[in-house]
Amino acid sequence: MAEEFLRDHPGLRPFVLSDVQLTGTEIGCGAYGKVEEVVVPVGAAAKTIYAFLREAKAAAEFERECQLMSTLRHPNIVQFLGVAFFPESRLPALVMERLLTSLHDLLAPDPPPSSGAVTPLSFFSMALKCSVLHNVACGLAYLHERSIVHRDLSARNVLLNSEMVAKIADLGVARIVPRLRAAATMTTGPGASVYMPPEATAPTASNIQMSKYDTSVDIFSIGVVAIFTIGEIFPCDPLAPTFADEKSGVVVARTELQRRAEYMRYVNEQLRACGQLRGDHPLIRLIQQCLQNFPSKRPGISEVLHLLEEARAGVRDDGSERNKRELVRALQTQPRNQNLERVLRDLVTEDAHLQSRVQAKDREIAQKVLYRAHCIADLGNIIFYVDCCRMRKVRGRSKRSGKS
Repeated sequence: MAEEFLRDHPGLRPFVLSDVQLTGTEIGCGAYGKVEEVVVPVGAAAKTIYAFLREAKAAAEFERECQLMSTLRHPNIVQFLGVAFFPESRLPALVMERLLTSLHDLLAPDPPPSSGAVTPLSFFSMALKCSVLHNVACGLAYLHERSIVHRDLSARNVLLNSEMVAKIADLGVARIVPRLRAAATMTTGPGASVYMPPEATAPTASNIQMSKYDTSVDIFSIGVVAIFTIGEIFPCDPLAPTFADEKSGVVVARTELQRRAEYMRYVNEQLRACGQLRGDHPLIRLIQQCLQNFPSKRPGISEVLHLLEEARAGVRDDGSERNKRELVRALQTQPRNQNLERVLRDLVTEDAHLQSRVQAKDREIAQKVLYRAHCIADLGNIIFYVDCCRMRKVRGRSKRSGKS
């Protein structure tokens, strides 16, 4: 089966791993595929695409993602390990390193913790927040130096390891542009709408499914990630229109920054709590500049890095190393995040809907639904739910069962 697939997609052959074992644990599933636990022999995660999507050019996209990820080596990019084929499957799995948690699930647990409970968030100091944002910017700078637009940067796509080092994940919709800050025609709204700038959701005159944008789409996204990280509140979708008053029905035009003014209040509160609040604070300037409506007015990634370095230098030593250790301990000892269960229930429902459409041969509508579901699925971000401690237990059981 593997040979047949590799014959059609020879570009994957150099990445095939020979010693990959499934543990039998499914970590997550989504509109495009599922993520399973594997041993490589170290713990890792494998993403596979669904068989029914093979005709929808998903296999070619999978090959392109593997080829792109194989060229990337950076401490702030999730490491691609290779490709594996498992028994009774004609499709390959993308094998990548496994991390502890995502920025989204660290900041927005579901259900929220009970009053007075010790939570991971209580150890997430301003110094660590600045460090995480700086890590993300470093990973983004690495991509932009290679003219790669991530196009789906979000808190779900920022994963954290046991040292609280942030890594950018899920380059499934990333694209290479002709040159830096040169607008190219690409798919409209490739990522979650909360993180998308106006130009990424504005269709071209000739094709409503395409838009013109460049690497500055990622700059806008990191501004939204910064609001979430510093303010500790998820900035809900700002696309709903704002009315002058309920009776008139007159829609008021607002800038992207004005749309998120409510969330900036939480940013100010967090800065005030650590004695950092001032109008010219580098983190406030960062957000204000990144969320500009026009791409030409947003900073480049080098300016983003400069502002974050300035912010890090201005944060007093608040025991960040101790906070780091306590944060990891809290993450490793807390019950399995209930948010995962909710997300997976949504995805299973979405998948059933998609498959019924495909079986009905309604290809065009199915493709549109698949595209929209990608914003919900975030397959590359389910991998972090299995930590090192759990993997050691799984491997221990495998060895005992092997001896018997």
